[in-house]
Amino acid sequence: MEKKRIPIPRLIGSLAAAGLVWALWAILGLPFSNAWLLALPTAGSILAFRGTWFLQKRKADRKAAELHAADAAAAARQEKERLAREADAALTPQQKEVLEEGRLALGELGKLYARLPEESIRGRIMELLSLTDRIVEDVRTDPADLPLIRRFLRYYLPTAIRVLHEYDRAQGDRSRLETLLDELIASGRSQYDGLFANDATDLDLEIGVLETKLRAEGLSAPDFHIPE
Repeated sequence: MEKKRIPIPRLIGSLAAAGLVWALWAILGLPFSNAWLLALPTAGSILAFRGTWFLQKRKADRKAAELHAADAAAAARQEKERLAREADAALTPQQKEVLEEGRLALGELGKLYARLPEESIRGRIMELLSLTDRIVEDVRTDPADLPLIRRFLRYYLPTAIRVLHEYDRAQGDRSRLETLLDELIASGRSQYDGLFANDATDLDLEIGVLETKLRAEGLSAPDFHIPE
């Protein structure tokens, strides 16, 4: 049977607390010759020792639990990454390309979120982040959706990012840009719904209407790409 080791730092701290009781007794000039009175510092030093030991043990246990939780989280994260790598290895080059485009788009949206302090615009960016993540991840499970996902990544999303950059640079009233962004988000929702309906007909009509509005604002940019 392995002999249990005494935690030296905890022992030293507890002894120091007990010794402090006797030091205070001496500083106050109380007698050491009276056996009845000595019962007080004796009891106090025992309580100080036990109390300090308990508190230090509790702190050590809490730290050990936090380290254990951190190790478990790290192990779970590594396992998740391993499974993701295995899943990604089975993807086609086209699927991998879409996932990479999605990663770049999410990174650009994250930068805009950090740069734009207004809560209203941040809420819209968060919705775009959520939409982008859901739409891009769909390519893992349904490669047949690749054309629709590419349309989102190469038309809707770059245009929305362009509008956000215009919003960042604009002075004065930016309500027209907010309206355009809302229309893009609504179109993105339609795109997401279209992934499950596998129907691009309505989306083609919607793109035509939206593109007309964007061109009127000078914001339609088919050659606009998300920077790497």
